[in-house]
Amino acid sequence: MRVKLHSLTNRKADLLTREYEAFQTEVHGGDADLYSATDQQASKVQRQKDPNPDTEQPVVLRNDVFDVSYDEDTVLSSWWVKVPVYDPERGRGNSIWCPAHVPYKDEQLVREGDVRDSELVHRDGDWYVHLVVKRSVTVQDEYDDVLAIDMGARWVATCAFLSDRKTAFYGEKVRRIREHYKQLRKSIGKAKPRQGQQVVERIGDAEARKVDDRLHKIARQIVEDAEERNAIIVVGDLGGVRKDNDKGRYVNDKTHKMPFARLLNYIEHKAHDAGIDVQLVEEYDTSKTCNRCACEGVRETQGRFECPECGLDDNADKNGALNIGKRALGKFSKPLSEAGAVLAQPETQVIVHRDDEPANLSVSVGSTPSGGTPRL
Repeated sequence: MRVKLHSLTNRKADLLTREYEAFQTEVHGGDADLYSATDQQASKVQRQKDPNPDTEQPVVLRNDVFDVSYDEDTVLSSWWVKVPVYDPERGRGNSIWCPAHVPYKDEQLVREGDVRDSELVHRDGDWYVHLVVKRSVTVQDEYDDVLAIDMGARWVATCAFLSDRKTAFYGEKVRRIREHYKQLRKSIGKAKPRQGQQVVERIGDAEARKVDDRLHKIARQIVEDAEERNAIIVVGDLGGVRKDNDKGRYVNDKTHKMPFARLLNYIEHKAHDAGIDVQLVEEYDTSKTCNRCACEGVRETQGRFECPECGLDDNADKNGALNIGKRALGKFSKPLSEAGAVLAQPETQVIVHRDDEPANLSVSVGSTPSGGTPRL
């Protein structure tokens, strides 16, 4: 969650600025005075990420040296965040308590949860702590359906229920936002070559906020749909999608910049809050295989899947999502009521192996126009 620091004295603001700039120096291979624990985190970021010199990295706040506290008796703020900083006047590490605004909807979580390593971020002149709070949740172990999700370049998420193949397509507005700001950056770069860089950075922040808002709404709708049908959520694992996967500049630009990891994180967070489990399954070959007969199909266009064996002609992303769902069922070695995925007719307990058609699910597949009917 994002916690905003406010009403900072000049001294506290200066110390935060100094710590932030020193952290940037360290993560880019330089040497600066930092709070000792933060210095260790900077070395870890530099070693693991090797960030580009022109990028800013959030300051990692180790959970054992910073704190969040509530005090309803203070006038300036009820919430306070203790931020570790290096104090040059003392020549050693110190901590400063900063007044903070915690969103009302998250207050209970902060009170009851376990605060983990978090991040200090400077954006548009304001200071924020991206607070990470861990809490235990209980997810149910019996479901009546499976909601499978295929993530891709055209649709950020294609969601299909296995029981009746009902499908929803998400991401048109995400594409619109990204394309709008891509063109805007081009026009600004040409018109104002000197001042353009600062403007482009501000544009990037605006784009990120709008995309993030859409991702939250998409994740919320997906989880609500799963709740309505008591469905477990399964997602194709895109680990390594950006490695050794050169499909040309146009497709690479769309695929490599789509926020798959963020969307998955939001889905998992909201699903676990609702008591719904989320599982990742291997996505390999799900886009090439017919979900009806398991034969290899052809894709004459990016959006269509055709099977030469059984004649299936359907949306390619929908076909991939259904294959992901069936592959998830193949993971279970117990009757589905014990494995956490009871199907649409719970009295029929079956073990479904990969590429087998579930005995109690409809095998009829309707044709969806290329691109489907998107849900915005």
